Amino acid sequence: MDGPDYSVIVPAYNEEALLPATLERLRTSMEALPDFRGELIVVDNASTDRTAELAAAAGATLVPEPHRQIARARNAGASVSHGRYLVFVDADTSITPE
Repeated sequence: MDGPDYSVIVPAYNEEALLPATLERLRTSMEALPDFRGELIVVDNASTDRTAELAAAAGATLVPEPHRQIARARNAGASVSHGRYLVFVDADTSITPE
């Protein structure tokens, strides 16, 4: 089986309040694209809260990035992705299936 068509990469720093809803909306949106396979990657950017725990519990691939810098977090996610296309979404973004 081939890899995913796309990878959704979510850099996150101390986003425990908003991340669960964001990941739920992303999953719903990804399921609305039945002809394409996607993977969901959360890059924990040295959070001091439960961001990493919540991302893992939601079934996302968790990537630690200890150096707090948004570009480093995005690149860390891209480096483990398998999708042909990369989609970068902030952890506090509200996505709709449309």
